[in-house]
Amino acid sequence: MKRLSLLLAVVLVLSLSVISHAQYIDGTYEGWGDAGDKSICYAKVFIEDGKIVGVILREFNDRMVEKDWTTYPWPQAAEAARTLGLQFVENQAAEADIITGATGSCVGYIKAVERALIKASPDKPSNKYFDGVFMGRSDVASRGYYKVVWVTIKDDKIVDYKAQRVLADGSIQDPAEYGWPLEQAREAYKQAAINSEPGYVDTISGATGLTLMSNLAVRDALDKARIDK
Repeated sequence: MKRLSLLLAVVLVLSLSVISHAQYIDGTYEGWGDAGDKSICYAKVFIEDGKIVGVILREFNDRMVEKDWTTYPWPQAAEAARTLGLQFVENQAAEADIITGATGSCVGYIKAVERALIKASPDKPSNKYFDGVFMGRSDVASRGYYKVVWVTIKDDKIVDYKAQRVLADGSIQDPAEYGWPLEQAREAYKQAAINSEPGYVDTISGATGLTLMSNLAVRDALDKARIDK
């Protein structure tokens, strides 16, 4: 009887061990951290047998262009991108050490992995979007510029919005150069984005191009915020 009880105990321990490790659904999941004024962090998390087996980390600047670590002048940020992925695998969680001099990047990666793991969880939130700030960009207009937006989401609603225009040479256009009609249209779009269905603002009179590009950029940000993707 004692041998049988011991065998049952071993089986129970092994079963609980399997359950504890199988906390995630196998697959590949993407997550984004909260966007700051100058960057946004991304994580791709690979789950096999319920465990984290690999993490790829990337960071984009305020033009939504991926940072090139071979030329980027801040080595601590490059170190974070290279080393934190292994820590996430070792910890089997969105947990990693903060690297001095790269706090923003580390916090962004941790949040991105956390959101990816929420997507991998069998018990997802009921919301459509994560709360937070997400960056998106439009396609390129015929004149060579595109829009980058910051969309703040709370309870599946857009509660704040800001945008900038990136010119063909990669510079950011000074808002003072927009002129009164365009500036008025930008403010009208912001209010409409907050009051409308997220990502779908009706064409603003006299600002068809602005409305179209802004909607595309906002939908790109919303895509990053989706919980079910």
